[in-house]
Amino acid sequence: RGREFLMKDLYSFHESEEDLMKYYELMKKVYKKTFSKLGLSAIETVASGGTFSDFSHEYQVVCESGEDEIIYCPGGDFSENTEISKIKEGKECDLGHGPLKKVKTIEVGNIFLLKDKFSKALGLMFKDKNGKEKYVIMGCYGIGISRVMGAIVEVHNDEKGIVWPSSVSPYTAHLITINNQQSTINKGDEVYQELQKAGVDDVLYDDREEVSAGQKFADADLIGIPVRLVISDKVPQGKVEWKERNKDKPEVISVREAIKKLG
Repeated sequence: RGREFLMKDLYSFHESEEDLMKYYELMKKVYKKTFSKLGLSAIETVASGGTFSDFSHEYQVVCESGEDEIIYCPGGDFSENTEISKIKEGKECDLGHGPLKKVKTIEVGNIFLLKDKFSKALGLMFKDKNGKEKYVIMGCYGIGISRVMGAIVEVHNDEKGIVWPSSVSPYTAHLITINNQQSTINKGDEVYQELQKAGVDDVLYDDREEVSAGQKFADADLIGIPVRLVISDKVPQGKVEWKERNKDKPEVISVREAIKKLG
């Protein structure tokens, strides 16, 4: 947890609980899809609604360093926060997916059925088609943006550092020049400009002259940009060494091919 917490909040306003529930079910799908795009396998989990509602749905990511704990079925038909769950670990899943598991998790989002709790408190009303005044029915949907970034790093890493999913990486590629020869520096500058002109403009360019190749590679692995591009005296003009962060072996390809793959 941090002293500051950045949150994406959404509130929906409805004329009836039926309309709220339609939207609520839609948002469940939206949240699952959103977390999937972020590279997170989020488990939709029933949890306490606190002071806001009778219950809530949390989106939990399995992680040993997480502060939450859930009981869930790996097959996807059950998940509850242990704060409210009365079911024990090891019970067979209802749909025959094996025993329930208890795991540590990080909560990355939650949604609530606020209904008329705050509209009554604030006097928020509307007139229906018959002219009758009614309280607005509300829903609340939140994603902890700063928490999500931390969860991504906790899940996507190895002994060398971060392995950013391409969808959330701060850069598309990490361009590195090896050795201090002027010819290599010139080739690096040319490739960088070529990438920029082709629209691959979010490139982290490491042209430090006082740093060894080993240190540059270690820094690249630590930062975890999805693709590393290396320029050296061993790489022919017009080509780069292409190395994906989550793979072991590099390959030498043309700059044009690299641009196509990055696009």
